[in-house]
Amino acid sequence: MKKNIIKIEDNKIQVIEGNDVKEYELEEWVKPEFVGLGLAEVTIKDNKVTFVSMKSKEAKPGVPAKKPESKKKWEDEMVTFEDLLTKAHDLKAPFSIKTEMLAVDLEKKYALFKAIVDVTGKEGFKSSFTGHGDATMENVTGEFIKPHFIRMAETRAIVRALRWYTNNGCAEEEK
Repeated sequence: MKKNIIKIEDNKIQVIEGNDVKEYELEEWVKPEFVGLGLAEVTIKDNKVTFVSMKSKEAKPGVPAKKPESKKKWEDEMVTFEDLLTKAHDLKAPFSIKTEMLAVDLEKKYALFKAIVDVTGKEGFKSSFTGHGDATMENVTGEFIKPHFIRMAETRAIVRALRWYTNNGCAEEEK
């Protein structure tokens, strides 16, 4: 969920929620040095921040995130899994998501998944959107995520299929 970060102090941040300012502690894997002031994707679970994604990759504590340049880059068009799923539900057509593991190599830490989003539209018209996702130690960023390469491959496949369904560009989980 997008939130405006207004203060960073030690391992805590303050965000604006509605008309209130709320303070949250960062989970140990969320490093304050990679969090900046300004608008960000913030995931909160059990009253702790579990994920922060800033638009600016150079965000620094206490420094406002850079304003977007007038020329758009492909990174500016990225959406999150949460946004894609919300948009899919907003389309008001019944849909289901099925995944299938196509390959896994535990020794090489490689996984490949296929996801299908089946949609039932007006007058019973059905359509399917298929996406594939892989994960290796080379294409998964972050030491916290690397051990979960199987789930990352499945998430990437779902994201890709949801992107086709919702007509979206690149997603954060695909980088």
